[in-house]
Amino acid sequence: MGHCCALRAAGRKGVRRLTPHVRLRGIDKRFGSVVALEAVSLEVEKGTIHAIVGENGAGKTTLMKVLYGSHPPDDGTIEVGGEAVAFRDSADAIRHRIGMVSQHYSIIPELTCLQNLILGAEPAAFLDEQAIEARAQMLAAKMGFSFAWSEPAANLSPAGAQKLEILKLLWREADVMILDEPTAMLSPADAEALFESLTALADQGRTILLVTHRLPEVLRFCKRADVLRGGKNVATTEVAETSAGQLAEWIVGHAMSEPVVGSFEPGEAVLETRGLTVRGDRGDEAVRGVDVLIRSGEVVGLAGVDGNGQRELYDALVGVGEVLAGDVFMEGADIGRLNPGERIARGLRLIPEDRHTQGVIEDWSLEANAALGLHRLGDLRRGQWVHAPARRRLAERIAERFRTKHGGLHQPMRSLSGGNQQRFVAARSLEFAPRLMLAFQPTRGLDIDGTQAVYEAIRNRCREGAAALVASFDLDELLEHCDRIVVIRGGRIYEPPAPQARDRNAIGRLMVGAEAGLSA
Repeated sequence: MGHCCALRAAGRKGVRRLTPHVRLRGIDKRFGSVVALEAVSLEVEKGTIHAIVGENGAGKTTLMKVLYGSHPPDDGTIEVGGEAVAFRDSADAIRHRIGMVSQHYSIIPELTCLQNLILGAEPAAFLDEQAIEARAQMLAAKMGFSFAWSEPAANLSPAGAQKLEILKLLWREADVMILDEPTAMLSPADAEALFESLTALADQGRTILLVTHRLPEVLRFCKRADVLRGGKNVATTEVAETSAGQLAEWIVGHAMSEPVVGSFEPGEAVLETRGLTVRGDRGDEAVRGVDVLIRSGEVVGLAGVDGNGQRELYDALVGVGEVLAGDVFMEGADIGRLNPGERIARGLRLIPEDRHTQGVIEDWSLEANAALGLHRLGDLRRGQWVHAPARRRLAERIAERFRTKHGGLHQPMRSLSGGNQQRFVAARSLEFAPRLMLAFQPTRGLDIDGTQAVYEAIRNRCREGAAALVASFDLDELLEHCDRIVVIRGGRIYEPPAPQARDRNAIGRLMVGAEAGLSA
């Protein structure tokens, strides 16, 4: 028995026979000479949450898009509710009550939240807005969501946009719900609430397919899981019969090493803020009198519920936020009056929260994107011009660091998958000896190997004397990879006392203001 077959047989041990709501058999899918899926089969029981896990490029999203009608299979069959189906497009799948939320939102910023919700699924030619909003409010309440329906969707945070996308499935009465990384932008509290709602939907008979990199979610909320690697099934298992370690080994094909945390003595101060107060988009004080001290060698995690001042704090540190009061020091020097380019020249690097709007220009080539923000550094500059050979060497290094998969450095950035774009942006932030790394959701859309590689690279730069501040809505990720955790709530910074410094529940309570006796 071959290695993959042995894994799959091991994974299937103890799996009982079921009558599947969704069954895919022998699915093949090729894109030119690239084999994306090879003889993949999948059975999903009605009224369950079923996980699809694997590395970036394993074929997870492609398989889901086959089910959703976006990609017709080259071979194989699809059954829904025991009947064979052949979808011509996504509209056909929607008519069969199959819905999908992808990693890239389809929200139109200029439309209101309510208009986005019903777009393409309007109940009648003439709309009763009051009745529509009443139904929208009822659906949102069931999920624990809240929206200002008449506000433009441009005002939504990434987490808010994700929630609206999920709500669109309920508006369309989807019976099979495909969710691709639904909690990537949600806080622990929001993610918990979402899964409570999804569990309730499954109990009501909805079938939910969950594509995720977060194995704790799989272990807590899913009944069964399929593992893809290299476009093939390598394991199918009842979740109750496996572990995070076993799933990770199936996903990457080898045992995972443990991250090293807190093993280095911090050095001199790299970042210090004193009484930093920053204006938010609504004219309020989004950051209020923040004092932060991060020393060389440290990887500090910034935890918090979405919308508590994380973005405004990062904007102020980068040099684009409106600072109302306070000071920012980098290696002892006051940088409060420096523009972003001058801060980059001093060694500040950024992995932005939203790579699409803040990290890349999708119509530009990988080579051109490699120099974004760094074009005045190192040997990239030749007088007033960027030195093309040096820029190409830089792009090669960046693509190689995290094994970004691409079709050539001359190709546009939009030709890369979301995960490979994230690898590229993260790698770029490590160039030219960074001193202070500001990372906001640095592993968004990355698989287990990619996540570990990014944090190991950040850690290595800190060993060389840099410091890092990492904001993430995944508290488990921060606890696994950061030396210490601070919490931002209501624009203020809180730090748990030493006995609770790595206590997930204590930090979670601090994030929502349920922890008594702690001061800013």
